[in-house]
Parts: sequence; structure tokens; C-alpha cells
Amino acid sequence: MTTFEVILLGTGSPLPSNERCGGAQLVLSGEQAVLIDCGWGAARRLMAAGVPLPRVDTVCFTHMHSDHITDLPDFLIMRWTGGATNPLSIYGPEGTRVMVEGFLAGLAPDIGFRFAHHGEKLSREGIQCVVHEIPATPDVSHAVTIGELEIGAFEVDHWPVKPALGFHVRRGGASVVFSGDTKRCETLGRAAAGADVLVCEALHAGMMMDRVRFLRARGDERLAQILEEACEYHISPVAAAELARDAGVKRLVLTHIIPPIPNEGPAVEQFMAGMSDVFAGEIIVGRDLQRITVEE
Repeated sequence: MTTFEVILLGTGSPLPSNERCGGAQLVLSGEQAVLIDCGWGAARRLMAAGVPLPRVDTVCFTHMHSDHITDLPDFLIMRWTGGATNPLSIYGPEGTRVMVEGFLAGLAPDIGFRFAHHGEKLSREGIQCVVHEIPATPDVSHAVTIGELEIGAFEVDHWPVKPALGFHVRRGGASVVFSGDTKRCETLGRAAAGADVLVCEALHAGMMMDRVRFLRARGDERLAQILEEACEYHISPVAAAELARDAGVKRLVLTHIIPPIPNEGPAVEQFMAGMSDVFAGEIIVGRDLQRITVEE
């Protein structure tokens, strides 16, 4: 039986949460460790998961929203000072190169100070990045092969964030699809067809509107409108369940939980309401550091 593992490092969003860090997932397959997004808190969650940061040689970014990228500087420095001796390979949509170059420019003084202090105890190559910008295609297109992992990318609908990607990861006969941030779209449905696991973002509009009404009641119209607009480009839990059903997905894992909810209790039940009516497979509302086995 072909198996590998996904660790949900961060299941949150830009909205503050004590329990959920920014978007990040780790794929573990033998000696291979591939990071999908690197949102706030990802490096800390890697350590909590017991994964040495130098073990991660590849990062794939879905898009350039802050909650998916802002822990890259911490990850780079901790990976490097932790003993990495090879460059980090980075894959992502157009805009990834500018993002990485910007973060490295901001880190340049720190890197210089550490070389001045520690010299060749630190690898010159270990702080370098090799960036590959990959196309946003309507169907899954091959991005990279890492050991036994075949990683493909496809475009999703997170307009006005364009391009935005999802990722399809396969090892042998086992596969997992990461939606990235998106509303329901045909490209995600096709990519998820027959997947063993779909890791899909989800926004509960009803729970968001509760927050909107609260903000309007206290006179914060600006933030109320921002939260309303956020509902326009995310998929709902029930729509995710419908997509999983139509695509023949075996297990559905929700992440990028909006609005933030506790890991257990009535809010989780409210978030999942109606999903089991349309999808008969296993449904998981993900939590940080949760491990998901992907198998045929």
C-alpha cells in the first residue's frame, strides 16, 4: 500500500487566532519533506511537529497573500542556522520571485552579521533560494518530481488574486489535492477527481455575517465591509462537500478556517452543518499539527 503523510501546520487565515496559525501544510514521504505555503507561525509549527527545518528542501506557494508567505524569513534563517547546506527550492505562481527577493533583501543585514560572527560554520549555499515560477493552467500540469512525489499545479479562482494555484501531490497510487484559496471552480473539481484526500479551504458565510453585524452595531463600517468582501472569493463548507462528492474524493479536510473557531465544541458543529448531507466520506475540520495519512 502506498502511503505518505500530511501535517496541517497552520489552519488559520489573516484573522487573528490563538489556536490557528497561518496557512501551511507539510507533505512527508520517506526522507522527503515539502512545505505547501509558509504562513505566520509555520516555522514554529514545524519544530512542534518534530521536523528539523533543514530537512525541508522544497516550498510550494499557492499565492502571494500575506497569511501564506510571511513566515518565510523566519523559516529561511532557522533552516540555515539549523545546518542546511543546500539551497531551498521554491515553486509558486508569478510574483514568487519578487516576494523571495524582497524577503532576502530585508534579511541581508542579518545574514551579513551572522557570517561576520560565525564565518564558515554557516553554509553559503544554505541561505540561498532557487525560485521556479510555474504557470497557472486550467488542468494539472507537472511542476516537480521530488523522490517518489509527483507534484502538479493548477489554477484556482481567487480573483482578484491572480494567478492563484492549487497543488496535486501523488505518490504511487495515493494522492492529495490542496485547494489553496479559492471559491468553488471547475479547475479544482477536475484536479480533485478521485483524490484520496482533498485539503480544502472553507469560509462559513453565516458565521462571518454574525461578525459583520457585530461590527456594524459598534459603528465599524470599514471592517464590516472588508469581512463582507472576504466572503466573495472563498468556498463554503457545504460547497466544499458538494465538490468533494462530485469529484469522488474519499476524505475531505477543511483548513484556512474563516472565521476562526476553537478546535472543538459547538462552533465546529455549526461550521460543519449540512456537509454530511451531501458528502458521505469522512469530513475533518483541521487543527494545527493534525496529521493526515494519505493512502490508496
